[in-house]
Amino acid sequence: MNRLSKWIPFGVGAVALGVVLISMACGTSSSSSKAAEMRVVQLAPDEQQPLEMLIDNKSVFSSIAYGVPTAFTSITAINHDLKLNLSGANLLDSPQEPFASNTSYTYLIIGSPNAGVGIQGNKLVDDHTLADKGMFKLRVVNGSPNSGSVDVYVVAPSTNFNVTPPVKPTIGGFASNAASTYQSLASGSYVIYVTPSGDQRCLLPPVAPPPACLVNLDGRNNTAVPAFQAGQNRTLIMLNQIPGGGSYTTLPMLADLN
Repeated sequence: MNRLSKWIPFGVGAVALGVVLISMACGTSSSSSKAAEMRVVQLAPDEQQPLEMLIDNKSVFSSIAYGVPTAFTSITAINHDLKLNLSGANLLDSPQEPFASNTSYTYLIIGSPNAGVGIQGNKLVDDHTLADKGMFKLRVVNGSPNSGSVDVYVVAPSTNFNVTPPVKPTIGGFASNAASTYQSLASGSYVIYVTPSGDQRCLLPPVAPPPACLVNLDGRNNTAVPAFQAGQNRTLIMLNQIPGGGSYTTLPMLADLN
């Protein structure tokens, strides 16, 4: 696969992703099965202790920290029993989770009992297909359990929001614990704002951008303007900065392709 196992720095530094190959055995597998791969991202803010994921009762991800994506692990392309444990206590059990051959997955641990949302898993399929020439692909995840519906603006740094009709969000109205589809955009530098759905007040003069924006990736406050190269596929994840709070941040970009 044509992927660099790394994160793109987003003001919080780059972290290398290694690839760990683990052979998973199961009675229903066959010699013709081709491997899938999966990484895990812990986004449940009330479960900050390291979590453990078992696949077919084998410990595969032994210390999953909040907001720190794991390396990819290779698994057979069949149904698997996934269990999520904390200090031996089971938080989640998905006994027949299907995996397809030659497919890459990002498995999100989401939810917050304090926000009335139980711990859940959300298995995303990573896109390994190239965008059209000169383009890149971007997927955004609202990993916060209590942010509510958000709009995401991925725009040129010179964008003027004080116009009529208003600038439309790149990704509009997607809920907590949800992921967008991949958006194909021309390569280059972009500023990114995440706002409450339908609320552009933080984007308008005279104060831009005020704290009302949930996330600002605009070159201010030590946050670099992200640049995207043609052929890259990236995932941006918004999450709670502190447990149960209303302050949000993003993970460094996850490299899905190139």
